[in-house]
Amino acid sequence: MAENLFEEFKEHSVAEFFRKNRHMLGYSGKLRSMTTIIHELVTNSLDACEEAEILPDIKVEIEKLGTDHYKVTVEDNGPGIPPEFVPKVFGKMLAGSKMHRLVQSRGQQGIGAAGVLLFAQMTTGKPLKIITSTGDGIIHEMEIKMSVEKNEGEVVSHKTRPGNWRGTRVGGEFKEVTYNRGEYGPYEYLRRISLATPHAKITLKDPEDTIVFDRVSHEIPKRPEEMKPHPHGLTPDEFLYISRKTQAKRVSSMLVQELSRFSSKRIKDLENYMLRDKLLENYRNSVFWSIVVDCYLNINIDDYIEKFKEYIDDEEIKQLKDVINFLPESLDELKRFVLKYMIMEYLFNKFDEGKIKEIKHHFKKKPENFIDYAEKNFLSASTMEEFRKKLKNITKSPEEFVNALKEKGMISDEELEKFKGEIKNILSKNPKELGWEDAEIIVRCLQDMDFIAPSTSGLRPIGAENIEKSLESLLNPNFVKAITRNPKTYKGGIPFAVEVAIAYGGESGRQSDEGRKMEIMRFANHVPLLFDTGGCGLTKAVKSINWKRYGLRGEDIPMTVFINLISTHVPYTSAGKQAVACSENENEEIFNEIRQALMICGRDLEKHLSRIRREIEEEKKKKYVMKYVRIFAEALGGILNKPVDDIEEKVIKLLEG
Repeated sequence: MAENLFEEFKEHSVAEFFRKNRHMLGYSGKLRSMTTIIHELVTNSLDACEEAEILPDIKVEIEKLGTDHYKVTVEDNGPGIPPEFVPKVFGKMLAGSKMHRLVQSRGQQGIGAAGVLLFAQMTTGKPLKIITSTGDGIIHEMEIKMSVEKNEGEVVSHKTRPGNWRGTRVGGEFKEVTYNRGEYGPYEYLRRISLATPHAKITLKDPEDTIVFDRVSHEIPKRPEEMKPHPHGLTPDEFLYISRKTQAKRVSSMLVQELSRFSSKRIKDLENYMLRDKLLENYRNSVFWSIVVDCYLNINIDDYIEKFKEYIDDEEIKQLKDVINFLPESLDELKRFVLKYMIMEYLFNKFDEGKIKEIKHHFKKKPENFIDYAEKNFLSASTMEEFRKKLKNITKSPEEFVNALKEKGMISDEELEKFKGEIKNILSKNPKELGWEDAEIIVRCLQDMDFIAPSTSGLRPIGAENIEKSLESLLNPNFVKAITRNPKTYKGGIPFAVEVAIAYGGESGRQSDEGRKMEIMRFANHVPLLFDTGGCGLTKAVKSINWKRYGLRGEDIPMTVFINLISTHVPYTSAGKQAVACSENENEEIFNEIRQALMICGRDLEKHLSRIRREIEEEKKKKYVMKYVRIFAEALGGILNKPVDDIEEKVIKLLEG
């Protein structure tokens, strides 16, 4: 019976998978498919130019051949592709130079260019035509098809001719596509990518006209450097992967060689943190557990429970006690509970009894939901930053913890030496001998330790000044404010940084029948994200802000919100790379960074709007006084016995001065 079930069992190539699931690559719908083709080819060209430190000059041609049938050509002035690599670049899925490197780039998975060829082949049966030269005097003209079963590119034809040109020109025919200049089409895509790539010149020749998005900067961006993983956020799985690849002979030397911001001086610190966790593990489930937890924490949880017992239910108290029983693994969860109680304490001090009674039902919410509610309605970015700084110190340092245990007679010097010996043995192991439990404790302790923020060498932000310059050129706003945040890490030890801008007035916002409305421009590694707006974490972060706090009335406002997430690995929701996975509960580090930056920009916008409102109010008052200035002058002239015209002139000068 089992043999019969597996008679049809077959292996499939990744190309076969995407042929059956082309929507996962963004080829769903005629307009989206066209935009995806342009996106994949243009981003490849931009990446190639920037890797070679060449100012990009990209030409895009879209020619209509029939109903839902177009020819698309993208040409760049990049370094060119050696002919032997052309079939791999355009004909093989998951082949490339970027996925294994910890460095920011637009493309990463080695799917995009091959996906374009696959789509051309599926809709027209025709190959892609590639013209390329590395500037060596030989121009290669090649036609490439894909063997879907083998996931390999095949050269249909290959001709050469002499010439001094350098770059790559990719052309192909596609059906089941359409073109227009709407907000989801190639025109809008190129308009936005020119905004995020101020040093590029992009020329679009479409069925309607030729448009040039000229560069506003002639400075070639500094090439990002490959980075090592940062200790914060490493997972045990990634740590074990590094241990299998390293040339180091000991775990301690592997940490120094393979991780950024980790020096040999930090080995002793790591040993102390591992000792702390080993001791906690030793006392778990013992009758002394509550005493050990008191030695471990700098806060008294029972005090919070006693203070807020009228406002939190029994289920929450039970959950909190379960969290404490699983320390130190559950430390992040404990911090969420403590943050909730810190905020409650803050609100109790800030509001009177009536207001507390009014919002009382919110106190029973889960920590993450309550924090979100309070942050939207009552807390500034600086206040939240202050709370999060306090959370970093809710546990005692390893030395303080050990001393506290000693003072209470919980451990002897002999027992301590035994635990220290176990830790030294782990760090002296050959990395390839590491087990899951060893990796777990090392990674957990690394996350607890303080390290300098990751280097920006592998990230290349657009820069606040360039963003403001581009927005001013594109939208002519009355107000613009941009921020590039310092780099952070999210889970997996992956570095990222957030760039945010707000443009208000002028041509900001999205034009609708009712006037201009809020527009959200989303970017990931400088690439516009036009689709899957509702399911994107960047959109959710914008909508989580209570804009009324900043003097704005909902979304019916002439405002453009610009967000660029840069990272060595952007957490897209799918292979189509049109939405970012982040929220209060998933990759929350990214979500919170965006919110913090938006609130800072929002405060500056609020000051701008307040100043305008004051000026309008003053103008109204001035007009009111001017209306009656003659009457005022006549009355004053009668009292002072002076010429009315002179008084009127002086009053007008005073008002206008």
